[in-house]
Amino acid sequence: MESVDGLNPLAALLRRYAFAYTAAHDFAVCRELMVDDYVLHMGDVELRGRDEEYIPATRKQYRQFPGLGFTVHDLVLGEDRAALHFTEHGRSTLHGGAASWQGVSLYRWNGERLTQCRVEQDYYARRTQQELGTPRRVGAPALDPWSGPSSTPAPGAEEAAHHWLTRNRLLEVSIGSLDDERDAPPRRVLLSNPDTEVLDLFGAGERVAFHVAIRGVYAGGLDRRDHLRGLPATLHASGLLTVLDGAVTDVVAVTDRLAAERRLAALY
Repeated sequence: MESVDGLNPLAALLRRYAFAYTAAHDFAVCRELMVDDYVLHMGDVELRGRDEEYIPATRKQYRQFPGLGFTVHDLVLGEDRAALHFTEHGRSTLHGGAASWQGVSLYRWNGERLTQCRVEQDYYARRTQQELGTPRRVGAPALDPWSGPSSTPAPGAEEAAHHWLTRNRLLEVSIGSLDDERDAPPRRVLLSNPDTEVLDLFGAGERVAFHVAIRGVYAGGLDRRDHLRGLPATLHASGLLTVLDGAVTDVVAVTDRLAAERRLAALY
């Protein structure tokens, strides 16, 4: 692949995606970056078709957050895949409160435009900040995530990550690794008898990006939701991790805990 202004072509495309489209709310650029039949997966929601479903849903969010910003904390760049750790932030015209909320997104492209995204965003943290009137500071942006080279997976990295995830280790990671866990208590979804399905995964060097669905029985963790204990639950998560000497380290993941709460409430 030829470089674009000295950048890897996929990195250059995602740089435009971050600044010229998402932060600028410019759907003309969106149409340049995405194929017509673009597909977005978020939790159990699928938006199929750039103009038919994706843009109308995104336009709705921009109306609620007309000054919405987009800060990139990390880019994992494979040979033909990429993932971003980011924070969206803004003030809601609906609620009047400001908030910041993290996300992790995994992308596919056809060599020219994006074809698919799998993403989770921490809308639970957004709601909490708006309710309390205490927005969280946005984490530091990556110094320059765009100019590094793409990487093939390190030997065994994808296999080690897949094994770790399917052993249901994600919900056991240290506090601070999932969502916005700066609150006390951290309000992490707890599941008994979990079973993890890997929906997507790719490696770039020692880094691995993933999207999973964890199914089990709700065992607590969410504020004021103890009455939902014992109900079947599904929690989606997207994240990044590092594999060193076969061991998983440095996990950053975002779950759809707000959507999980709503799914549980619908069963009650």
